[in-house]
This record gives sequence, C-alpha cells and structure tokens, in this order.
Amino acid sequence: MKPIHTGHFADRRLSGYLKVTAVQDAAGVTKLERKAHRTPIHISKPYWDGQCLLLNVMSPTAGLLEGDHVDIDVSVERNAALILSNPTALRIHKMGKGKAIWNQHIRVAENAFLENNPEWLIPQAESRFEQRSRIDLAPGARLFFIEAIAPGRVAFGEDFAFHSFRNRFELYHGSKLSALEQYDLRPSLGNHKGWNAAFKRPFYISIYVSAPELEEQSPFFQEIHDSMTDDLRIGSSKLACGKAWNVKLLAEDPVAAKSALESIRHSFYRAIGQQASPLRR
Repeated sequence: MKPIHTGHFADRRLSGYLKVTAVQDAAGVTKLERKAHRTPIHISKPYWDGQCLLLNVMSPTAGLLEGDHVDIDVSVERNAALILSNPTALRIHKMGKGKAIWNQHIRVAENAFLENNPEWLIPQAESRFEQRSRIDLAPGARLFFIEAIAPGRVAFGEDFAFHSFRNRFELYHGSKLSALEQYDLRPSLGNHKGWNAAFKRPFYISIYVSAPELEEQSPFFQEIHDSMTDDLRIGSSKLACGKAWNVKLLAEDPVAAKSALESIRHSFYRAIGQQASPLRR
C-alpha cells in the first residue's frame, strides 16, 4: 500500500507557545520561576545585568506559515524586571485560504517592569495574519511595549501585497480599560491608505509606555516631539486610565525609524531614573 500524502497545510502547522513568569528573589535578582516554550518559539539563556533580566525570544523556523498558532503568556511579578527581545524579524509567509494566529497576554504587577522589544513584523505577499494582545498593568507598574510593523518585503516590491493583517490590542490599567485598538488591513480594499498617507512605504512603530514617574509635562514627551522631521512623523497621546501613553512613529526609512526608536527608548529610561539595558543582539 502506498503512503497517503494530503499536502494540506494542516499537516504542517505548528502550535507553539511561550509561558514565562519572572519573580524577584531574596537577593533582589529577577529570575524565571516558570519557563516553557514550543516551536516555533525558542528562547535564549536569560541574562541578568544587575537591573533587568534579558530574555531573547526567537523563531528557529523561517517564520509563520499557514495554520501556525502561537500563544504568549508572560507574568512579571512584584518588583521583578524583565526585557523580552526578539533579535530577528518575524516573517509571515504566503498562504492559501488559511491564516497564522499570534495571541499574547502580559501581566505586570505593582512596581514591576517589562520591556517588549521585537524586531520588524513583516507580512509578506498573500499572507493572512491575526494578532491579539492584552496587557494588564497593576498600579505602579512600568511598561515599554513596542510593535514594529513593516509594509512587506519592500526590497522585493511587496509593499502592501499581503492579503490581510488583523490586529486587536487591549491595555488595562488597574483593571480599567485604558486603550483599545483594532483594525483589519486589507490592501485589496484600499483600507490601508491612512497608513501610507505620509510615505509610500512607511515603517510603523507603536510604543505603549507607562510609569508612575511620567507626567504630561515630563521632558520625555518634549524630546519625542522635538525629534520629528519631514522624514519622520512622531506623535503621542495619553491613554484613558493611569499614567500611560501611546507613541506612534512613521518613517519611510526603516533605519531612521529604528534610530528614532532607540532614542525614545533611552529617553524613557532616563525618565524613570535608569539606564537602558543593552539588548545584546
């Protein structure tokens, strides 16, 4: 009897996850109390720099394929400090009628700190991607959360060639909804025009920040607005609850976008009285 090969994407799909809980021990060092992952997620050995615990999160595969599903569950307990860094771009590959799904739920306790610092998310031609994010912040929590999205593989002429990119983001501050952002981008319907109104091939970065040290008159926000140029659009807005803001950045040059992001990152750390931890990429 000959073996049967269906060739269907369901036979190849991956259901991966990352489950992490960061705690502070009696010596004041942040450690991982819970650590579990499955392909397409892989993590490095955690590195403690005396201030924050750095955890590099990577994909050993080429990216997300049709039918892939990833669940991220991260808890940062009281007084702990964790940086999640993704040193490689997340590529969403060409698909048929299916999609790839990425769910993430993050909880940051009182006086805890989380930085989420990924590389570009790149939705390639004819890809379908759905992302859902929820962040729960306790009063006094500190957050620097980045989403960096490319319009596609621009070097191959694939800007806005993806089929769909659905995104839902929720941020709760002290159990109250502080931010809700959702969109369903479908270039074939032309509903991406707001994204590329300023630049033909815009690279988009959204940063959610929260810290008890931040005030509306903090130098941090003035430094952000002073960095805007004709080639770089930056704006910030206060969220509904808590000391939390959203900073958005658009640039046609991805190098300029990342340079501005790095400047904003260092400004944020100065605002909370710390030095920015090296990402060791």
